[in-house]
Amino acid sequence: MWSPIQQTPTCVVILFSIHFVLKAEKLLKANGISHDVIPVPREISSDCGMAVEFPCLAKERVLELLSSAGLRIAGLYSREGRDSFQAISPEELAAGVVN
Repeated sequence: MWSPIQQTPTCVVILFSIHFVLKAEKLLKANGISHDVIPVPREISSDCGMAVEFPCLAKERVLELLSSAGLRIAGLYSREGRDSFQAISPEELAAGVVN
């Protein structure tokens, strides 16, 4: 979870079901990727649900793992502050624009 003294930017991935979130959590843990399962931030969606937060430095590996496990994502965001998120578009991902 984000803190004001945090050095590493984090990303939040939204998946299509809690089942997928739990599967992603198990997958990231098995691959030694630091992560937290968090409630979907209200700034992203008013729907109840869970998301996975992880260091943005690991986003390529995380997306690769999710894809290889057949877990499609509903959205990917970078955390810009405690309650601020920026959507990451597929084009930005492909171009490697996001930190």
